[in-house]
Amino acid sequence: MVAPSSSTGPQVFINFRGELRNNFVTHLLDAFKRHGINSFIDSKEKPGVDLKELFERIKKSTVALAILSSKYTESHWCLDELVKIKECVDLHTLRVIPIFYNLKPETVKELDGDFGLHLWNLWKKKGRDDRILKWDAALQDVRGKAALILDEHSDEAAFVDMVATHVKNFLDEDKEENSKPQGKGEEIPKPEEVSNSKTKKKVKNSTFNSVKPGEQRLKQLEEKLAMDCDDNESRIIGVVGMAGIGKTYLAEALFEKLKKKVNSHVVIRFDSEKWKDHKLGWLQKKLAKGLLDNYSIDCGNGNPLEFWKDTLVKKKVVILFDNVSDKKQIKPLLGNCNWIKEGSRIIITTRDKSLLKELTCDLYHVPKLNDTESFELFRAQVCTTLEGNIMEMSRKFVDYAGGNPFALKEFGDELCGKEEDHWKSRLEKLTQCSNSMVRDKLRICYDELNEKQKDAFLDIAYFFRSQEENYVRTLLDSFNPESAESGTELRDLTDKFLIDVCDGRVEMHDLFCTLAKEFVETSGGTYWLFPSNCPEFTTALAKKEGRNKVRGIVLDMSEMEEKSLDNQAFVEMTSLQYLKVYSSTDPGGHNEAKCNLNLPDELEFSKDNILRYLHWVKFPRKELPSNLEPKNLIDLRLPYSNIATVWNCAKVAPKLRWVDLSHSSKLTSLLGLSKAPNLLRLNLEGCTSLKELPKEMKELKNLIFLNVRGCTSLVSLPAITIDSLKTLILSGCSNLQTFKVISKNLETLHLNGTAISRLPQAFSNLHKLILLNLKECKNLVALPDCLWKLKSLQELKLSGCAMIESFPHVKEKMENLQLVLLDGTSITEMPRNIINLSFLRHLSLSRNDKICSLEFDMGQMCHLKWLEVKYCKNLTSLLGIPPNLQCLNAYGCVSLRTVASPLAFLMPTNQIHYSTFIFTNCHKLEQVSKSSIISYVQKKSELMSDDRYNQDFVFKSLIGTCFPGCDVPAWFNHQAFGSVLKLEFPRDWNEGKLNGIALCCAVSFKDYKDQNNGLQVKCTSEFTNVSSSRESFTIGGWSEPGDEPHTIETDHIFVGYTTLFNSKKRQQFTSDTEVSLTFEVTNGTSGVEGCKVMKCGFTLVYEPEEAENLGGAISHAPLRTGSFAKGRGYLSWNRD
Repeated sequence: MVAPSSSTGPQVFINFRGELRNNFVTHLLDAFKRHGINSFIDSKEKPGVDLKELFERIKKSTVALAILSSKYTESHWCLDELVKIKECVDLHTLRVIPIFYNLKPETVKELDGDFGLHLWNLWKKKGRDDRILKWDAALQDVRGKAALILDEHSDEAAFVDMVATHVKNFLDEDKEENSKPQGKGEEIPKPEEVSNSKTKKKVKNSTFNSVKPGEQRLKQLEEKLAMDCDDNESRIIGVVGMAGIGKTYLAEALFEKLKKKVNSHVVIRFDSEKWKDHKLGWLQKKLAKGLLDNYSIDCGNGNPLEFWKDTLVKKKVVILFDNVSDKKQIKPLLGNCNWIKEGSRIIITTRDKSLLKELTCDLYHVPKLNDTESFELFRAQVCTTLEGNIMEMSRKFVDYAGGNPFALKEFGDELCGKEEDHWKSRLEKLTQCSNSMVRDKLRICYDELNEKQKDAFLDIAYFFRSQEENYVRTLLDSFNPESAESGTELRDLTDKFLIDVCDGRVEMHDLFCTLAKEFVETSGGTYWLFPSNCPEFTTALAKKEGRNKVRGIVLDMSEMEEKSLDNQAFVEMTSLQYLKVYSSTDPGGHNEAKCNLNLPDELEFSKDNILRYLHWVKFPRKELPSNLEPKNLIDLRLPYSNIATVWNCAKVAPKLRWVDLSHSSKLTSLLGLSKAPNLLRLNLEGCTSLKELPKEMKELKNLIFLNVRGCTSLVSLPAITIDSLKTLILSGCSNLQTFKVISKNLETLHLNGTAISRLPQAFSNLHKLILLNLKECKNLVALPDCLWKLKSLQELKLSGCAMIESFPHVKEKMENLQLVLLDGTSITEMPRNIINLSFLRHLSLSRNDKICSLEFDMGQMCHLKWLEVKYCKNLTSLLGIPPNLQCLNAYGCVSLRTVASPLAFLMPTNQIHYSTFIFTNCHKLEQVSKSSIISYVQKKSELMSDDRYNQDFVFKSLIGTCFPGCDVPAWFNHQAFGSVLKLEFPRDWNEGKLNGIALCCAVSFKDYKDQNNGLQVKCTSEFTNVSSSRESFTIGGWSEPGDEPHTIETDHIFVGYTTLFNSKKRQQFTSDTEVSLTFEVTNGTSGVEGCKVMKCGFTLVYEPEEAENLGGAISHAPLRTGSFAKGRGYLSWNRD
């Protein structure tokens, strides 16, 4: 079954990997409920069965969230869902919003790291060849869309709320569109609704003539301009956007409405070519003649606007300047416009918003059409029945047009009445050969650029789409970064709508990319783009003519047969700036195939080369050509290469910023890079032969990032200082025995998996350190006593440091420290002066056999949210549980007997999350402790339901616990054998101080092993005579990363409280309501074999009789519960 949060209204389908279920996804579902959003997640489908029902849910949804995490590509289930989501997106019946959960965009885009490796591992399995292509296509589609990114520094609570708000706004907009009289604005049209006539007469007089978006945008434009013209202020509005976006149509429609409110009006249309022959005088006369149609405007060589200003200033005017491309065209509006009467309106359309910077005006950026609007326009224009293959191909044309109305119209005209074969042929050539009308319109934009802007435009089209803005800016500005004009190209192209900077990345419309390729191919070949197995490659290199014009080369080797390169191939390419050799099927270089491009021993470059960018995956030589002078080199990427040394001597590289030599297993020397003073990032990950870092690295005064992860031969760091360094990654350097502080400004330090035994005293100087990772440092015997001096430290990770027996004395408050991982250590007790760690939010002490008892001072640890003590086999007592815990995990604490009776406390907050307290396999847990645990979570549930704490944002708060046992507690008034419990509520059941409900079930586990490290016990309630009444919520469970399966040895009791019935929700339920409760055990995606719900229980929970101080601790008053007793055909109400 698919678990819905409700059965009506717009739907959101959540596609995610199971390890996120009980944390991020749960929080997200809570946020959705606070915003009134209905959502679906898969709950108990069995792997291998027909997933038609699940796919039907996807098809019926309005929005899909694709949450990509590091383990996402482990799951063929997730990928199959994503394929279905893509199909619906292609049909424009669904919108997908990608979320990158602790994943960098480049990792997703390049299928790098574990994310890419998991996908390759799936591919290796038999029978997956056809599916991998679909998976890859779906991943390509989703990573090409604007994503919401949650990284390790993000505030998850704020991020979750932002996602919910984002989705809610879209659904509200969709609902508003569907509720309008036309009713079709946001609906996906059915093929049969389109006329079958291929000769139907089409209306072509405007871009927006057949779709509603024109009306919406016009309304937005009117709101900016104050249509009544009654005020005493002249207003100017600039209508801006890319070519073909509909600026003129909107401006003309606005003009037609405005001109009825004034006596004089005029339209001035500019043509880029004709304007060259006109002067300012022509424009002044054109304006005067249009506004003074009953006058002779002859004033000799004077300015007619100035000459007739006394007449002009007496009446309000409306003026439209259309297609402005030169600042001189709006010069009459600059300076003293004493000829314009107050209350006039002026509209300007332009593809270059920088022209309007000197004007006091509002800007209206004409937005692209969304997917549905685009399809409506294309369908109306093509006048062909869209079904079968034609329907599928039409989606691709619409996607390629990217919301540009002019392109959609022209593609529709071109395809109107054509057979399917023509559609196929045109689609195959779409990205290489644009529509002639579209090309001519866009070419004007290109022709208006100066030479530097043209170069930058082509550079981005060929090399830098979707790259980070600062990176692209550096590459484009490399020749003269100190120039006053440095950096203007990127800004200019953005102002002219030839590129877009979105979320810090430079994007370019597909239409412009095609234009760039067409221009290069027809105008002299300044760029060479060789697709896989391109036979022209050898021929092109053999040609002598035009080689000095080549600016960039892109070579895809994925299917290339083995070829040899002449040593003179690049000598005459004096203009070569960008060289990229890669494999499209293995962009990260993960597989073992060698480079099929053989290089001579003495490959030569021009002595005056201006190479800026060299990206060569699996570079086959032991060093770069000796005559390649890197004086202009900015980015050097040679991953998985055979490089032993970059150069055999140090070369001056004043502009070099980025170097990636990762996984170059033969690399032994870095001396060739010692004269790169502006180097920012150096990636040496996986260079397993590298034994030392040269002392000359101290000259790298601007280095901020150094990654030597997995350099297993590295023994020590040099005695140098690089104060600029902020991130140092030494993870997996298994032979590194000593660590030296080489930068006092470090913010991130990874030493996990090294052989260090101690940290130096100079460690106390790292006042800016935020993250310290010492996981699996097996030889580390102690932490320095100066740890408390690291006042910026937020995360301390010591997992697996088995020789550490004590935590250093914390002398002063560490107010920024939020996470401490001590699992797998030998620490015997909590650190002294733990009050100085009072801001700690996450503490892990799992897998520690030395801890026998834990005691917390309730008042000192009020910020602690997450406490893990899993597999602490000798832990016998937990005393003083911190009051604000959201998760306590004591799984496998086989000696645990006592859990002290805690006091529930809750500070006012708007963010309430699911809370869980896990005591699985704690077989010695005393009954009094179990009662204390139940009382604790019940009191917290009462607090969480109080409006003074959750600001009424919470629809339902969930809190649960589990422990060994087989009997449902007697105070659950309604019990049943099996997994289904049916009740009839009395007439007054939802009156009074009803707080919520308590649920319980006893589950039998027969040799259960949780291979996915995820288990949930869920309850679904259904009110049989109330619509929108189906609710599903989690009683208990867990979801954790890792490969070690969980084992549950005996029967367990799961107890959960939910504040489902708050005052607003109760109003939806009538009296005499029947309810059916169904309990189930799932692993996150399907039912669990061998698990059986033996008994289940339910009771209503009421507020205590006496008012209590909810702002502080709450004593353990007995539960006030309600029950139903049946008699003579009706229910009587008994309240304990």
